[in-house]
Amino acid sequence: MTLNVLTQSKADLANHLEDAGIKAEFFVPPRITPPLAIISPNSLYVQQGDTFQSFEVGIEITLIAQTATNAKATESLDEAIVTAIGAIPASWNIASVEQPFALQTGNAEYLATRLSVTTQISI
Repeated sequence: MTLNVLTQSKADLANHLEDAGIKAEFFVPPRITPPLAIISPNSLYVQQGDTFQSFEVGIEITLIAQTATNAKATESLDEAIVTAIGAIPASWNIASVEQPFALQTGNAEYLATRLSVTTQISI
């Protein structure tokens, strides 16, 4: 199956994170099992790029730490941030890393953060 350029961009990013040891999905899974990175569109998903027929794609990477004491979850999340930053290819721009927050899913709460990244594509 051939993926379109948007889906392929997310899948490639997930593969780079996986290669660095971070379990990653390029869609929101039906059940979240941390530690996990979820790759999804950012609020500015596709916008005009620098040149004709180029576009900038905005992706959000949500890093989710596994359940642990607050100190351990914080340490684990910080380590995931550093690992993710190192795994993101040079063709991507890391725009920001948000402060950690409590992610509520189902009956569980996890420490999480969001990385905003962008890249240039041609459609």
